[in-house]
Amino acid sequence: MKVFVLGLDGATWDVLKPLAESGDLPTLARLMKVGASGTLNSIFPPLSPVAWTGIMTGKNSGKHGVFEFLEYSHNPLVGRVNSSKAIQTDLVWEILGRHGKSTVAGGVPMSYPARPAPGFYLGDFLSPANAPDFSSDPALMRELETALGEPYRAWSTAVHDGGNEANALKELTEYLEHHLKAVQFLMKRCPWDLFMFDLMATDRIQHELWHVWETAHREAQGRDLSKIREGYVDFWRKLDAGIARIEADLPPDTTLLLISDHGFGAVDWYVNFNVWLLDRGDIALQDTLYVKQKKWFYDRGATPQWFYNLMVKFHMAEQRVGRFRGKQTGPIERLAESAFLSKRHVDWSKTKAYAQGNFGQIFINIKGRQPMGCVDPEDVRPLMDEIKAGLMKIPHPETGEPLVDKVLEREDLYEGPHAHLAPDLTVVLKDWRYRTIGLHDFTTNKLISPSFGPTGDHRMEGVLIASGRGVKRGAHLNPDASLLDVTPTILHLLGVPIPPDMDGRPMNELFDPSIIPETETETEAESDATPGEPTFAPVSVEPTDAAGYTEEEDAAIQQRLADLGYL
Repeated sequence: MKVFVLGLDGATWDVLKPLAESGDLPTLARLMKVGASGTLNSIFPPLSPVAWTGIMTGKNSGKHGVFEFLEYSHNPLVGRVNSSKAIQTDLVWEILGRHGKSTVAGGVPMSYPARPAPGFYLGDFLSPANAPDFSSDPALMRELETALGEPYRAWSTAVHDGGNEANALKELTEYLEHHLKAVQFLMKRCPWDLFMFDLMATDRIQHELWHVWETAHREAQGRDLSKIREGYVDFWRKLDAGIARIEADLPPDTTLLLISDHGFGAVDWYVNFNVWLLDRGDIALQDTLYVKQKKWFYDRGATPQWFYNLMVKFHMAEQRVGRFRGKQTGPIERLAESAFLSKRHVDWSKTKAYAQGNFGQIFINIKGRQPMGCVDPEDVRPLMDEIKAGLMKIPHPETGEPLVDKVLEREDLYEGPHAHLAPDLTVVLKDWRYRTIGLHDFTTNKLISPSFGPTGDHRMEGVLIASGRGVKRGAHLNPDASLLDVTPTILHLLGVPIPPDMDGRPMNELFDPSIIPETETETEAESDATPGEPTFAPVSVEPTDAAGYTEEEDAAIQQRLADLGYL
């Protein structure tokens, strides 16, 4: 038996169902009819590094150690890009490898650099450019690129900003077809028991062109985007046709799982909690004339957002507002950046709390934990309670009702040996058109401001479609099914014992139990691979080796993430 997992990154039923019903996606419509489907819940925060690490491990962040794109280890000034070396537990293909099974994996976020396991592995969009270890087999990589007729592309930074929708659509459609072609080559060329590939183009096109799909979006107002919309729908038609080709090439004993790591929807507003914390006095600025001048300009709207909007107006914005990260390349950008208030002007020795992350993560600046912590441990609980109460009073600007749905503490989301790295508080909004951000570079001077850049963003509700061997016709996922259930399901289908510390469970509701291979009842740790088969020791990652990148590579990847709108 084999398992083929194709990631439709960010796919949502809000797009797939209408297009399937209209006849634009005949393959997906058929697979939903003859197979099983349902909503696959993401992990909070629903970001690629967290979501895909959860998929690859079956564990929450407290057990695997990845909480965001960057890991700061409670030092707000020093963040490093996470890589596979930061994952403090086994990946699914490492477990399979100890049982003599081989994997092909490509484009899976957080899988670079490849960790020892039998099979073939390609890097992802978090890989350094031109990395010599981008693939686990350089000779096979050369074969792949010969088949593609061009160098393999792990990422695309195409953006729609400044009326660039047509070019973004063209590039992202080519990016999709490039990866579909790579999948077809590798699935035929390589032996595998598990095949896993993530199509990043489905995520990128929704970030950039959601306003083309949802024409009520502010970015679409007063514009004729009908031709772009037809191209947007055609993108999904091409995906559907690619899935049909892949399905036709699958060995007969294969179970096919189409999954998304999160869903998608519109983003109209940004909520910057560092503005709120600055106004409250939890963030302190340096008491110098120089910084006071910065604050004076900031109060009057001299922010990266303001300058970026000017660049868009004059068709100068080819990247995102996140480019203002101290790596400016042009004289105009350097001049503008010099006027902005940023984290360099924060007095961290007097700052009590700060937001840092893509989904409302707030950290208390605790003595003995952060390098310049100032909050005594006995004062942490009162401060957290005060901040939580204040957050719950923030009004929704359109309804007057509370904007915040809930404020979660670390223990509400995480458990495990690495939970101490998690944020102290995580803010969840009721209305996901409002996107929380944690930028202490003070991109805007408003707590709530119109969004800029991406018009679509992540949601918790992903998708799953299953077909092929053993899948029950018309079966539906349990409502609580999540990304953490993917690895236990793969192991169960392949007859490999499931480690007892996994947080997920096999999605047995989708399968005929008669086809599931029998597994041993003892824990995976107690089991042995068949004598003579390859074995690989469980992963042991030292914190000092967790970065995986040189300083230059880390800076380049952070800039790439900024260009994509993540930093």
